Order: sequence, then structure tokens, then C-alpha cells
Amino acid sequence: MATETYLLIALAVIAGAFLIRRFEVAIRQYWKLSGKMLVTCPETKKTEAVEIANGHAAAAALAGVRHVELKTCSRWPERKQCDQDCLTQLATDPESHWVWNIAKDWYADKSCVFCKKPIGELNHFDHRPALLNLEGKAIEWDEVQLPDLPEMLTFCQPVCWNCSIVHNFRHEHPELVVDRTGRA
Repeated sequence: MATETYLLIALAVIAGAFLIRRFEVAIRQYWKLSGKMLVTCPETKKTEAVEIANGHAAAAALAGVRHVELKTCSRWPERKQCDQDCLTQLATDPESHWVWNIAKDWYADKSCVFCKKPIGELNHFDHRPALLNLEGKAIEWDEVQLPDLPEMLTFCQPVCWNCSIVHNFRHEHPELVVDRTGRA
């Protein structure tokens, strides 16, 4: 009787460890594939914004299967029936395709074009820096149309959040700005 009890406990521990490992893999898969990502569309060779159906991927990982599919794409709904060949780009290193990481890497060693202070590391809970475009308007990087972000990063200049607020206010309401730089 004791041997059977020990055997049942051992089986329960093994089954529990197996399930815990499966849940760990599923959760890791969920977070790894979360967020908006940029990929190069194999059809058009242009940058497109995609989002992975990470809930489905996590459920598949829980079942021991690898299954990844798109949840959204900037080419949809017109091209919703595509082959989703862009997913091969995300297979090895999805983190390098996250929009957040692309922006974080771009701002990493840059300073504000106005105040010259370093932008510093991006933070999810802090004010976001901006981009000074060719028209002289400061726009926050997360307000840019995602497929256009890589191109914008090639010709825009970095602006800290404080300077972007001041710059845009001066740009939009010059009649309310008093220049006191010449005063003693």
C-alpha cells in the first residue's frame, strides 16, 4: 500500500513538473511575440507593421507545438490572405523586430538637437522623445505610422520630450511666445 502511494506521489510530481515546464514555455512564447513589430514584406520588399497572435502561439506551445500566425498587418485587409512568409524573419530573433527596441537602439547614443542633453534610455513610464522632421515639426516617435518609422529615423533628428513640447508650442502659437533672450 505504501509503495503504491509513493508511486502515485512520484507520478503526480513528474506530471506537475511537466505541466509547470509547459506553462513556462507558453508564457515565454507569449511575451516573446508580444507587441508591434516591423518586418520586410517578402512580396513588396517594403517595411510593414505586424502583430503576432501571441495567444494562439502560447496555446500551441502549451500543447507542445510551434505555431505562429499574424494577428494584424499594415497591409490588411486587402492582403489578408497572403502566405505570411514574413514570419520567417521573426523566427530567430523577434526582439530585434520590436518597434520599441528599434526606437530604443536609435535613441541610445543620441542627444537632443536643441538642448544637447543625452536622450538616455527609453522608459515605458516616462515621457517619450520625439523626432524633428524636415518640416521642422517635432513628432513623438510612437505617433509615426509604423511602416514609415525606419525611413523617418534616417532623416529625422532626436528631440527630448521637454524640447519637443516647447518647440511645437512655439511653432503652433508664435503669437503667445515672448522672446526674452536679449534681456539683462
